[in-house]
Amino acid sequence: MAKTIPNKKSTSKNPQAPNRPQTMESSQPSAPRSSFLSSPYLPYLIIFLFTTGIYFNTLWNQYAIDDTLVLTENKFTLQGFGGIKDLMTHDAFVGFFGERGSELVSGGRYRPLSIVTLAVEVEFFGMNPKISHGVNILLFSLTCLLLYHLLQYLIPKKKQSPFYLSIPFIATMLFAGHPIHTEAVANIKGRDEIMGLLFSLVALWGAVKYVKTQNPVHILWGMTAFFLALLSKENAITFIAIIPLTFYFFTNAKLRDYMVMIGLYLIPILVFLYMRTIYTKATLGAESPEILNNPFAYLPKNTDGLLQRYATIIMTFILYFKLLIFPHPLTHDYYFNQIPFVGISDPLFLLSFVVNGALLIYALMGLSKKSLPSYAILFYFITFSIVSNLVFTVGILMNERFVYMCSIGFCLLLAYLLVKAKERFNLPVQAVMGILVVILLLYSVKTISRNRVWLDNLTLFLVDAKTSDNSAKVQMSAGGDITKFADENFDVLRKNGRLQYVTDILDMNPTLPDSVLKKQFLQKAIQYLNRTLTIYPTHSNAWLLLGNAAYKLNKDPKEAMGYYEKAAAYRVGGYYDAWYNMGCVQIENNMSGLAKDNFLKANAIKPDEFACRFNLAVAYMNINMADSALFWFKKTLELKPLDAVTYYKMGTIYGKQLNDLDMAIKYISKAIEYNPNVELYYEDLGVAYGLKNMPDDAIRVSEECLKKFPNYIPALRNITISYSKKGEMKKAEEYNARIIALTKPH
Repeated sequence: MAKTIPNKKSTSKNPQAPNRPQTMESSQPSAPRSSFLSSPYLPYLIIFLFTTGIYFNTLWNQYAIDDTLVLTENKFTLQGFGGIKDLMTHDAFVGFFGERGSELVSGGRYRPLSIVTLAVEVEFFGMNPKISHGVNILLFSLTCLLLYHLLQYLIPKKKQSPFYLSIPFIATMLFAGHPIHTEAVANIKGRDEIMGLLFSLVALWGAVKYVKTQNPVHILWGMTAFFLALLSKENAITFIAIIPLTFYFFTNAKLRDYMVMIGLYLIPILVFLYMRTIYTKATLGAESPEILNNPFAYLPKNTDGLLQRYATIIMTFILYFKLLIFPHPLTHDYYFNQIPFVGISDPLFLLSFVVNGALLIYALMGLSKKSLPSYAILFYFITFSIVSNLVFTVGILMNERFVYMCSIGFCLLLAYLLVKAKERFNLPVQAVMGILVVILLLYSVKTISRNRVWLDNLTLFLVDAKTSDNSAKVQMSAGGDITKFADENFDVLRKNGRLQYVTDILDMNPTLPDSVLKKQFLQKAIQYLNRTLTIYPTHSNAWLLLGNAAYKLNKDPKEAMGYYEKAAAYRVGGYYDAWYNMGCVQIENNMSGLAKDNFLKANAIKPDEFACRFNLAVAYMNINMADSALFWFKKTLELKPLDAVTYYKMGTIYGKQLNDLDMAIKYISKAIEYNPNVELYYEDLGVAYGLKNMPDDAIRVSEECLKKFPNYIPALRNITISYSKKGEMKKAEEYNARIIALTKPH
């Protein structure tokens, strides 16, 4: 038998080469390993391709729900670079709601960085949802890549184990594919969640690198990343506990390391909290009286109410577990009254209390052993704490995006159980991989299909109204958007397939005549809105939308007025939209005297609304109160100094009501200057010149009109009359012949 010679001293020319026993295999030239399977970059490639693949179809989605708050109707974001200062110095809701937005929800919302990125997109690309969705996909992919890199650093795989059987890889793939993340990724507004976690993980990476290397540079860039995480979304603050937890479980950090990290990472927290305090008005203790902004608004302020509040909150914890384990059905809407309140005797509360309590006890018992399940459970509960409603009211009982960050804990635990099951039961690799592939396949199918639901508002509302059938908010939203859809051009919608798509969801026949389809859409809208009012009878916005739908369907002003009056009565402080809509319906039905009163009420709430000022002026004009009409038209021009219609209306008042032809000519001429493409302006200006006995000017204006609109008969008629006045009958007959030719039946 050959004798093994111990290597006491390396014979390699490389002084860094390890001492290894020489065997027959090692003495032979080594066979080249598969460069593909052994590449350290392969898992990163798989993760990147997987994440981009399952979210690729979001690139065809449009804007949806809260995208209006942060992008499409945010006056700061729409300014591009010019709005960045305001985004950094205001509550997140101010750009959409105005100053009242800073007081809508308890604690306010200060998360400017994610919205700033949208302003940058607007500056370079304009309004382009494909770009915004693409950025979300890229940021989510980077998050997953960083998560794998960090977990691999903290939890090294066994030497002989392939990467695809490692906890870091399995956990990352589960996190990347979990369908509960569709709300964060498929909704552009969800970027705050993505960026908050991405920068939080960078901050954790910097802190861990500092412990491993004792190089202060790492903790400095970690602090910077932590500040960016906080500016992205407030729940990043939980990482001030996650980082020392990670130190304890995965590093040999000394007390000094804990002290340095906490001391330095508190600096960005204090700076952030200072900025948040001065730029948001809402205080943490102030709760909104509106049930859709404060789910506890209707609970009695006594012990029973308090017990109900916390019993319901804890009950939602088990609902989150259910969605993490079995993510179906999903919905964006858990508003009032989708989750009814429960008491402390409710079985679901008791189950949730026991399960969550047991998990916490198990995690705490495993602290001394530094077991990975303990870390995963504590990670979940720490990051979940700030959105749980236990500490702060977050405006809604639950939301799927709330577990975006803490689902890392769930995925870590599930990955651990899969790997341990293989070891304990000696399962073949194929069995473990088969389980993982099946889970990821199911996740992918659900994620890809759910992405399409986020196509736009109407699709999202109609689909989720079936799941959240007891939510006043989504039922109302569905009714409101169907009302808008009824006004669309159905021929265009047939060609692009949109009509077929919507009618399929509503179980309608798209081949029906347009008039019948419109009627059926409005009837569907009224059904949704009546369902809303069954759930929430004093919902002012639902009454408003019901008034809109009913008026479009029945054209009955009395019916619409009844709905609008209820909308105004149920809105504390008055309701601009209700009074404005009343005025519009009344003007349309020759009730301008009543309309002006409602426009005045609306104007008192929003004094700087162009449409309200304009219609108020029209109402005064219709009841022959010329001075008041001119006053409000001039107020309208303060908001839009170049508005041609306003100048035209003022010109007609001067000409028809005040018989001041000079002023009429002045204002109608201004209307043509600002919009030279309206035939009526030329016609009335020509008439004014004719009445003032200025036929040459009347002919000149009418000729200008005919250059743009050669067959406009009123202009030809004005020229005919003007030439007749001048006694140039041949010219008059020439133009009259053109009129006869145009009006002659073919």
